[in-house]
Amino acid sequence: MIRNISISAFINTIFILALIAISITFTVFIKLDKQRYIITTQKKHELVAENILKTLETKPTISGLKIFIDQFKINLVEDDQEKLNIINNAKQLLLRETNNGMYRIYNLDDILYIYTQKDGYNIMFKDEQGYKYNLIIISIAMAVSYGILIALYYILKRKLKPLRNLNKEIKKFSNGDLNVKITSISKDEIGTIAKTFDEAITHINNQTKSKELFMRNMMHELKTPITKAMFIAETLDDNKKKETLQKAFQRMDDIIKELAMVEKLTSNNTFVYKEPTSFFKIYTKTIEISMVNANKISSKINDFKINADISMFSVALKNLIDNAIKFSPDNHATIKANKNRIDIISKGEPLKNDLEYYTEPFSQEEKRSDGFGLGLYIVKTIANIHGYKLTYAHHKGENIFSIVLD
Repeated sequence: MIRNISISAFINTIFILALIAISITFTVFIKLDKQRYIITTQKKHELVAENILKTLETKPTISGLKIFIDQFKINLVEDDQEKLNIINNAKQLLLRETNNGMYRIYNLDDILYIYTQKDGYNIMFKDEQGYKYNLIIISIAMAVSYGILIALYYILKRKLKPLRNLNKEIKKFSNGDLNVKITSISKDEIGTIAKTFDEAITHINNQTKSKELFMRNMMHELKTPITKAMFIAETLDDNKKKETLQKAFQRMDDIIKELAMVEKLTSNNTFVYKEPTSFFKIYTKTIEISMVNANKISSKINDFKINADISMFSVALKNLIDNAIKFSPDNHATIKANKNRIDIISKGEPLKNDLEYYTEPFSQEEKRSDGFGLGLYIVKTIANIHGYKLTYAHHKGENIFSIVLD
C-alpha cells in the first residue's frame, strides 16, 4: 500500500502523524508535570506550615509575620469571610497535627491555601502562583513546536512544487503534446531532472522533425520516377512484361501511399476532421478507392450514423478489405456492419501470432511475406484516433477483423 501512495499524500500523512504525536506527547507531559507539581508544591507548603507554626511560638505581630512569609512568596488572607468561604468550599488536600500545632492545605479553583492553628492563632495563606504558570510555559513550547512543524511542512511542499509541475508536463508529453517546455530555476535534484527532461524533449522534437522531413522528401523524390516508369511501361508491346512492370510499379506506388499515411498519422500536425455521416457513405468511398471487382465483396450492412473522418476511415476499411481478398483462398471478402461493430470476414487459416504482432509499424520481412506490412498498423491507428478498437477472431475457418464501435 505504501508503494502506491503518492509523495504528496505520504508527506501529508507523515506530518499529520507528527502533529498527533506532538499533541499526545504534550498531553502526557502536562499530566505528569501536574502530578509532579502537586507533589512538589505540597512538600513546599508542608515546609512553610511547619516554619509558620514554629514562628507562632514567638507570638509575632501581623507585620512581623508578613515579613516572614514574604520570603516564601505567599500572601496572607486577612478577611474572615473569605477564610470561611475557603474552608467550606475548598477541597482539603492535607490535614496534619504536629507538636507545634495543626495545619491544613486546601485547593480551590487551582489555588492552594495553607491554614494554620496554634495557641489562638488561625492564620491562612494563599499561594497564587498555581499551576497556570507552568501551563503558560508548556503552551508556549507547544505552540513553538507546532509552528516549527508547520513551517517545515510549508517549506517541503514548496520544495516539491516543481516536481508536481514536472509531473503535469510529463503527462502532457505522454499524451502527445511535444511542445511542452519545462523550466526550473532550482539547482537541486528536481531542477536537474527537469533540465534533463527538457533536453530530451528538444532532442526528440528535432529527431521527429528530421524524420518528417526525410519522409516527405523521399516520397516526393520517388513519386516522380515511378510515375514516369509507369507511363513508359504502357508503351511496351510485350503485354507480359508490361503487366509485370505495371504490377511492380503499382506496388511501389502503394508502399509510398502507405508511408504517406503513416507519416500523416504519426505527425504532430495530424488533423482528424470528424463529422456526422452515414456508414453507407463511408462504405461507398471505400469501394471507390479500393478499385476491386464488385463480385469479390459481399455486404450485409444495417446503415447507421457515425461521427468519423470519412477519408481516413475509408482508408482503414480499404486496408482490411484488401487484406481479406488478397489472403483468402477464394479472393472474396464479406463486410457486416451495424451501429456496434464493423466486421471484415474472409476464409483462411488463423493468424500464427496475436493481432498485436501484426499491427506494429514498419513490420519485418517475415511478416510481409505473410502479407502484413503497414496496413494493419494504419487500421489500428485510425481506429484508435476515432476512439474505436481493432480486434481479431478466427471462427469456423474464417478470419474476422472487427472495428468495435461501442
